[in-house]
Amino acid sequence: MLENKSDEDIDADVLNEPEIKLDENEIKKGKNIKKLLKIQSTQAFLPVRDIKDGIIITKDRRYVKIIEIAPINFLLRSQEEQSGIIQSFASVIKVLPVRTQFKVIARTSNVSHYIDKIRENMEREENENCKQLQQEQIDLISTVGSREGVSRRFFIIFQYEEETRLKKSASFSEIRASLETSVVRIQNLLTRCENEVNTFNNDDELLKTLYYILCKSESEKQSFELKSYETVSRYLTDADYNPDVDSYIPVSDFIAPKSIDMRESAKYAIIDGIYYAFAYIPSKSYSTRCVGGWLSLLVNLGEGIDVDLFLKKENISEVQTKLTYALRFNKVKVRNMEDSSSDYEEVRDAINAGYYLKQGISNGENFCYMGVMLTISAASEKELEWKVNEVKMFLLSQDLKLKLCWFQQEDALLMTMPLCYINDNLFKKMRRNVLTSGAASAYPFCSYEVNDENGIMFGTNKANNSLVFIDAFDSKKYKNANMAILGTSGAGKTYTLQCMAMRMRENGIQVFIIAPNKGHEFKRACDGVGGEYIKIAPGSNQNINIMEIRKKNTEVTELLDGEDSVKSSMLATKIQRLHTFFTLLIPDISHEEKQLLDEALVNTYRKFGITNDNNSLISASNPERYTNMPVLSDLHDELKKGGQQTRHLYNILSRYVSGSANSFNSPTNVDLDNKYIVLDVSALTKEMIAVGMFIVLDYVLDKCKEDRTVQKAILLDELWNLIGANASDEAAGFVLEIFKTLRAYNVSAVGSTQDLNDFFSRDDGKYGKGIVNNSKIKWIMQLEQEEAVNVRDTLDLSETEMQQIMHFKRGEGLLLANQNHIPIKFRASHTEDELVTTDPKQLKIISERKRMMNKTCTTRFINA
Repeated sequence: MLENKSDEDIDADVLNEPEIKLDENEIKKGKNIKKLLKIQSTQAFLPVRDIKDGIIITKDRRYVKIIEIAPINFLLRSQEEQSGIIQSFASVIKVLPVRTQFKVIARTSNVSHYIDKIRENMEREENENCKQLQQEQIDLISTVGSREGVSRRFFIIFQYEEETRLKKSASFSEIRASLETSVVRIQNLLTRCENEVNTFNNDDELLKTLYYILCKSESEKQSFELKSYETVSRYLTDADYNPDVDSYIPVSDFIAPKSIDMRESAKYAIIDGIYYAFAYIPSKSYSTRCVGGWLSLLVNLGEGIDVDLFLKKENISEVQTKLTYALRFNKVKVRNMEDSSSDYEEVRDAINAGYYLKQGISNGENFCYMGVMLTISAASEKELEWKVNEVKMFLLSQDLKLKLCWFQQEDALLMTMPLCYINDNLFKKMRRNVLTSGAASAYPFCSYEVNDENGIMFGTNKANNSLVFIDAFDSKKYKNANMAILGTSGAGKTYTLQCMAMRMRENGIQVFIIAPNKGHEFKRACDGVGGEYIKIAPGSNQNINIMEIRKKNTEVTELLDGEDSVKSSMLATKIQRLHTFFTLLIPDISHEEKQLLDEALVNTYRKFGITNDNNSLISASNPERYTNMPVLSDLHDELKKGGQQTRHLYNILSRYVSGSANSFNSPTNVDLDNKYIVLDVSALTKEMIAVGMFIVLDYVLDKCKEDRTVQKAILLDELWNLIGANASDEAAGFVLEIFKTLRAYNVSAVGSTQDLNDFFSRDDGKYGKGIVNNSKIKWIMQLEQEEAVNVRDTLDLSETEMQQIMHFKRGEGLLLANQNHIPIKFRASHTEDELVTTDPKQLKIISERKRMMNKTCTTRFINA
């Protein structure tokens, strides 16, 4: 796309920029069209000459570097954490070059990537109900994204400052090394603020970013790749273009807007049909005192309001000299003034400010000038005027003023471009002197967003209206894929859990839901996505055969770990698991009985032709399937042969063969390959819950460990039933094991719970804390005060966050993703809402509607 120039060529280009001379007669004849376009086009207006190794070379011979910063949710941090971040940011400012531009871009969320991903899944989807849900997801994302969603990007822009005009001795490689050194310093210090840095060493990435910033309208409709293709095609199809001679396509052709109009009004510019107003905060508008992160007021104003913060460091020795003279002058001036004079207090304040600055400089702080500009954009002149007035009124409420750049749109536009260009005339109107600590208080990277590339939509960020997409399986971002949802009764935990499950299913993720309480609440959603609802309980007509050895797809395991990894006896592995099952069934089983049980199990499987040779599992009539498997009654018969020695085992097993729980004594009669499976164990008593959980997990673990490259999710509702004070040790151990070990098999364990006092009560909170600590993503919904205190201590939340948690509404929560805390409002589509709601009023409306539909169908059938 761009000619690969040497460092010497670039130096020569900048030093020897050619002049363009046009012959008037040639213009009239239509010749030299390229040169004419260069003068009259936006490409000529754009002050970018070239890009090399991630460095922008401007037409005024400056070398500019851009780095992008990942923000944090600064406002939800504790006071102590905020102070630490500000102090760390002060260290960043000290190593910054003389001139620095901080730029924040606020745009409507670009949701096309997520919509395209859903459409891809729709093409593979076979279930019509799932397709309907996927379409509703597209509609929901499109609607919320265009109306409410805002995404922000944060940049630091600085230039090579050693010499403003290059000498022959300064080569491009030396300039590049100097800029890279600055980047490393900034990057290392920003990690103390917990910010990540993208350095744009790839020229195409940098071009794509410049296109995003400079061509707002076009970039929202057309990708950079398509823009590049069209640009190159235009040159190749130009009859005057000779690729052998004109081998270089100007960079500006790839990133310049199509049109810029500054003549229509003195107040705004029009770029590609979008109206832009440029404004600044006047020098005298700033307060002498401010809180850390005060710039967040501007950063979070909303879509179409970009913020530029400029810092210009001054020479310390010159500043000290000027301060000394200013202090002497003001001291003399104040001596000759009366105390009652209107200017007396102003001069006294100037003297105090002078001493403050002098003290700060002596303590090693830099003296800087700071200026803030806002770029406000809108689709029409009327909307732009409304936005400008709204911003003015908001800033007035914060004791700040805003002034438009009347008749200075060109200077303002150039200044707000990401090129670290400071117009002296404009800057004098907005600059405010600050020390390093004062500049650090404007910490701008304070509007955290979660937009994981392959994530599912959770809702909107209540702090800045950005959409929240989470991909728990992103191992580069999260150490594990586990999630914990904590909240009081009625906060919307089960609702959220089921919506997440359906969206995972729509995203191609295998979903298993274990419901230890109110399992019927999961039936409608399960049926709605064509899932398999399995009720594990005495008397149920659905069963998972605990004796079954299930066929596994071992292809991936063989490729990753070798053939030897899958050659171990599947029968031996199964019998080992069954020993655990009978330990749960018979807690007082003796060592002798274990030996007798082992012999009975081996003999039972042998009757079905199953031995330690894995080939014995294959059905003779159908090699694609396994042979018939024994059930508990077959083992029961074998134990009967043991007589008195196995009488104890035989009698206890009788309950599950011919007694009240004989429904467990049947072959598997459910679809275990379904992509959405609900396992309802809510009807099991405390005595049987461990047994039921083992049957469920025996199957689930087989599926989860089958292929490590396939994403799976296990969702457990009302965890307090399984790990609380009244739960069994075995069930609690199963649950903790899921959260601790299954992450190695590409599994996301998601647990929700209420009754947090019970959740953290067992074994001094061993199980509750273990689950929370092994969940990299947490979602804290509304809690009562006592519960909120417990969570605060466990998760080290601030008082501000604790107050938020206690005042959340239904469906709202605080998302804890890595080190960032984000308040979220969950969003569900219409069908999702109807499938998962537990609101009695809403359920009554749904049932009445279905009753009317059934009556209508019956009437039509009779008439027919």
